[in-house]
Amino acid sequence: MNRRRLLLICLLLIPVLCVTIAVYYITQSQEKAKPYWLASGAYMTYEQVFMWNNQNETEYMTWNVTELRDDTADLHLVSHGVNVTDGNVAIIEGEANWTINAVTREVSSSSDSSYVEQKCPFWIPADLRVGSSVDILYGANTIRRSESINVLGQQRDCWVLEYDWSTASMKRWYDKSSGLCLRILVVLYRQDITVTTTETAVSTNIGLTQ
Repeated sequence: MNRRRLLLICLLLIPVLCVTIAVYYITQSQEKAKPYWLASGAYMTYEQVFMWNNQNETEYMTWNVTELRDDTADLHLVSHGVNVTDGNVAIIEGEANWTINAVTREVSSSSDSSYVEQKCPFWIPADLRVGSSVDILYGANTIRRSESINVLGQQRDCWVLEYDWSTASMKRWYDKSSGLCLRILVVLYRQDITVTTTETAVSTNIGLTQ
């Protein structure tokens, strides 16, 4: 009688165990999956507003996924940086091509070798929370807060990553549902000149879910 009861209990537990294992592996695969929106042709354009000494200049930064092959993405980037020489500020255009692991965001090859083995900074995993550690191009950091911002004609709830260095500071706003970077604020201190750069997403073909 005891053997029959034990057998019955085992038979009842098998479906429960199977469901538990299935849920575990589905969760693990989701955590390691590439972003839902990632596809060939996906792009984001940001308006870059540079301000210094009562002067300003507006440029644009765009990243574009030129090709997606399984879990490998080719990305083309056009951006603008700041060069300060002898008290003069110049806005310089730069261009790069990256090959990225779409799951880990690690740059495997680049037209500029300094980016290799770094993490792509234009999106982060979407399953984060306050206290999560996330690594981007500028090093690992901990998410300490969130903030709602108006961007691309809608209100988006974002994680905020903040960095402080001796000659610069940076804040980056990442959309919670997609992981996409929607806004960047950089303050540079160069030769007694403070240059503030605000980069805001203004155009994309990626559909942001609520």
